[in-house]
Amino acid sequence: LANIIKNEHQDYTDEEKVAIRKGKEFYEKCKKDEHFDELKSPDDKVKMRLVHVDGASSGTGFATTVVDASVEEGAAYEFYLDSREYLNTSKERGITEYHVKNVNDHTLYYITTRELGLPGFVPRDWRSKVTRFKQDDGKVIIDVTDTEELHEDYPVKAGNVLVKIHTVWVFEPLDPIGGVPQTSVTFTTKVDLGGVF
Repeated sequence: LANIIKNEHQDYTDEEKVAIRKGKEFYEKCKKDEHFDELKSPDDKVKMRLVHVDGASSGTGFATTVVDASVEEGAAYEFYLDSREYLNTSKERGITEYHVKNVNDHTLYYITTRELGLPGFVPRDWRSKVTRFKQDDGKVIIDVTDTEELHEDYPVKAGNVLVKIHTVWVFEPLDPIGGVPQTSVTFTTKVDLGGVF
């Protein structure tokens, strides 16, 4: 997949182009916003910020770090949601069921059911369309957004709550250190888990 991202030209539909444009707009808006609260990250190499309104069920998170990998390797790792590693670690993240349906080399559907791990909260269902795009400047954008597609194939389970989400990954190439590729990775997400917190 990293080789495909690095070397193979991709043709995008108008719908995919719109998804990437909206993803980049969301990322840029969050990047420039000065009303974030700094969060203590469990990893001192990751800077985290959050905007949250008390009583609301949505918040926007923004996290940035640098990884020892190429842009293509980092993007491939996040985009490959159907790997054995992902399957083996999904339960640790509360995922009780997931499905991946590939559209092409740069777009897929990602359907999950998750337990929040909070007493009294019913499981949540996610229905997302994931699109990856490599820009001319070497950046790779991955846009994860809600979709109404596949609801008949994968209906929301009785009693579960449908989550609304928009997530954008940005992988930006940096100068290598000692021959080791360096990539700035930014994760931006806005999630509405449903209900009131």
